[in-house]
Amino acid sequence: MRIRATIFLLTVPLALLAQPAPKLASVSPEWIQRGTAIEIIFTGENLGAVTEFIFNGASGLSATNIAPLAPLKPAVTIEASLGGIARVEPAPPKDDKRLVARVTATADAPLGPREVRVVTPAGVSNPLPLNVGQWPEVGEKEPNNLPEQAQAITLPAVISGVVSAASQADHYRFKATKGQELIFAVDAARRGSALDSSLALLNAAGKELARNEDADGLDSLLVFTVPEDGDYIVALRDYRFQGGGNFNYRLTAGALPYVETIFPFGGQRGKAVEVALTGRNLAGTSKMTLALADTAPRGRQDIRASTPNGLSNPVGFEVSELPDFFETEPNDAADKANAITVPVVVNGRIGVAKDGDCFKFKSDKDQRLVCEVAASKFGSPLDAMLVLTDSTGALLQQNDDTGGADARIEFDAKKDAEYTVTLRDLTERGGDKFGYRLAIRAPSAAAGADFTARFLPDTLRVSRQGQSKLRCEVTRSGGFDGPVRFAFQDLPAGVYAEPLVLSSAPASGIMLLSALKDAPLGSFPVKLAATATIGGKSVTRIAEPLSGDKAVPQAYLTVLDTAPFTLELATLSATAEQSQPATVEVLVQRREGFAGDIKLTAEGFAAGRESISRNFDGGEITVKSAETLGKINLNPKLDSEVGTRTIIVRGDATVDGQPVTQYSRPMPVTVTQIPFLLSSTLARLSITALPTNSQSSANETATTIKVERRAGFAGEVLLTLEGLPAGINVTLDKIPASAGETTLKLVATDKAPAGTNTLTIAGAGLHHDRNYKRKTGTIELIVGAPDPIELATNAPPTAVTGAK
Repeated sequence: MRIRATIFLLTVPLALLAQPAPKLASVSPEWIQRGTAIEIIFTGENLGAVTEFIFNGASGLSATNIAPLAPLKPAVTIEASLGGIARVEPAPPKDDKRLVARVTATADAPLGPREVRVVTPAGVSNPLPLNVGQWPEVGEKEPNNLPEQAQAITLPAVISGVVSAASQADHYRFKATKGQELIFAVDAARRGSALDSSLALLNAAGKELARNEDADGLDSLLVFTVPEDGDYIVALRDYRFQGGGNFNYRLTAGALPYVETIFPFGGQRGKAVEVALTGRNLAGTSKMTLALADTAPRGRQDIRASTPNGLSNPVGFEVSELPDFFETEPNDAADKANAITVPVVVNGRIGVAKDGDCFKFKSDKDQRLVCEVAASKFGSPLDAMLVLTDSTGALLQQNDDTGGADARIEFDAKKDAEYTVTLRDLTERGGDKFGYRLAIRAPSAAAGADFTARFLPDTLRVSRQGQSKLRCEVTRSGGFDGPVRFAFQDLPAGVYAEPLVLSSAPASGIMLLSALKDAPLGSFPVKLAATATIGGKSVTRIAEPLSGDKAVPQAYLTVLDTAPFTLELATLSATAEQSQPATVEVLVQRREGFAGDIKLTAEGFAAGRESISRNFDGGEITVKSAETLGKINLNPKLDSEVGTRTIIVRGDATVDGQPVTQYSRPMPVTVTQIPFLLSSTLARLSITALPTNSQSSANETATTIKVERRAGFAGEVLLTLEGLPAGINVTLDKIPASAGETTLKLVATDKAPAGTNTLTIAGAGLHHDRNYKRKTGTIELIVGAPDPIELATNAPPTAVTGAK
């Protein structure tokens, strides 16, 4: 649900050009008690013209901004004898980085998180979380590191604090009445805090009465029955005696309703199910019947027990389409197995240590079946082990810990064959808390052919007579590989977008939004639908907007006034081979009054969200103020993705000190694969200059020249050596058709000059009636002068003369 909270205390004029969008960095505090109104501070950028707040999620929140205080009247003014002269006071500076709002939560506002955004004439901000709770919110106040410094609080309350230093403990003092069952629950590690909490309950004299660690992961939960009226202290520290700015926590404390266990963990949609509850302060309730409506959302959701003292903590509950079965004891051996009919969800408990629950079933046809345990995700301590056997007791499969501590087996079942599945705890524990849901079904019952769709960004901006872009993405599952069509629903009048169709590859693409000159200014919620045909039926999914990498419930479009320039592509398509450049020409049309430079940048092409630099060198150019044509060079890299993708050209300029961005229409770019690459196995060769009649092998060296064949190329490659110095003999044969390598052999003579040289092997090949040329990387050749001793050793014999 979307709530728009209009501001009445602040009015701003509509922006004309170069309007920066608002950005939120923080919201403080992040929690509000329902039935109250508090001041919340927003920080970020471009917040000086906020006209509206948007809350996405459940209803019950509204906000108005608080106008800045009027400047104080100066102590000294001017009085003129004839009038008409007065002291001029400078206007107070506008704070674009901070905004104070008064946020109100109704008494029946549903508990849980919301997303809050702010709106200006320039657009809609990114979302930040804002939560609604039911208990008074208390902030930690230092110093409270010793029992005698304990901060006084009144229960019930939720305390937000930070263990800010090593060996620090935070203390809170409260009054309690004999017989009260008090709950102290830490929420820290679960929300990303570095705190590994240790929670203690002390009496007024500082004596420890109870302590807890690691009740819920690394978070503490302490249940305390008050022995007598009086003052008590709760102390919270890090178990490892560490601390810091990221050791934050929320501590919920009081005689609160608290559900410890619920059984079963779910039920069938359209049916009633009796659940058993255990916990504290539940007004004596241990059982209740839940009616699951035919329209109840499938899957896991949170439920709470509503008591005279408020709502309990949330517990997980699953709504399924499958019929339920409740295990009955004894069923701890194959000959005592409960008989079930698939598909089914079995609700059961590993009731005692070393227990095992056995279930036997048959398949009514040859099919793929899944046996899947859901336990740990509902808070059960069960570490599930599944064992599948046939009618003779032979082991077919076993599994544990496929999903966390839960287990899963998938197998091919034969018609009328009997199978037994046994579930036990891997560590042979058991008890009333070791509940589970065991689903046995065909894989298609959970996840058949389907797809999900997403797009980004979640805050779109388009100028009148301009274009803007978004990226659409599709993830296919269950064997679905068909095309998916993206199209907007209910765009504002004068705003339009051509549908985008994504085939099986690539799984993402660029979509363009355009606005006419009379499109209405302002911000609007928008929805993007994705449609495909699955099993002969049309299936539509609403695409999820992404804020960064996080899915958010709603996207927004802001229509701005006409921009100072537009971009038009003079090149309608481009084709290039890897390492061969292509040029994209862009026409720049500046409106009257604007003559600034415009930076042009190519975006897109990649199958994912990577920058165009993943595949191309170049892609940028600046069009100077006197120019109207920009030529962008795109040079595909040797390892560039091949195929046809879409690019779009982005134009960036600065107007009155503010950035302005416009986009061209999209165009297809095709990159083809070069048919071959050449390489040398050695990048450095050494050789010694020696006479041709030398018996030494120091004047010889060799390396292998390899060809990497691509795009079906199988022809011969003719090779030539470039950069060879004088005095060196070379042997270099061509690479025959379909072969992968040849050998380069060098022999130095005494004519070769000593020194370092750079060689390159050039190759030429014919593919599809076209000559292609490639070169290896450079090869360093070091020619060494001969050692005089080596020369003497290898010198030819001389004649000996003498007297007769």
